[in-house]
Amino acid sequence: MNLYIEIENNEPVNHPYNEDNLLMVYPGIDLDNLPNFCKFTRVERPIPKWDEVVEGPEYKIIDGICYDVWTVNKISDEEKQQMLANLATQKPYPSWTVDSDNYCFVPPTPYPESENWEWDESTLSWIPYVEPEVTE
Repeated sequence: MNLYIEIENNEPVNHPYNEDNLLMVYPGIDLDNLPNFCKFTRVERPIPKWDEVVEGPEYKIIDGICYDVWTVNKISDEEKQQMLANLATQKPYPSWTVDSDNYCFVPPTPYPESENWEWDESTLSWIPYVEPEVTE
């Protein structure tokens, strides 16, 4: 689907039109000669890391085409420490630690690569997972 956005004073205004709507609102418009519009390309919103926030989008014209422009910023050190402190209160097991780089819990022993396992806090190890029996 082709998108277009209105331009005033060399700046994008309002929101993009899809081509069919543009043709309905401005019947007979020449899509190859758009003095008050330019093509618009959607840019997918980035997926932030745990310690980032995404702002936007802003509409920016780059080489004659308008795009969504997203800004990714790191959260403050204070916000990061508060989030890590909150996470630490939710540890699934006392022996596990918080990985402050990846915002996740880390068991004392890495998860085995094969089969299904569950954590046994009493032995601080992974044991094979056994499906519970269903009783009627």
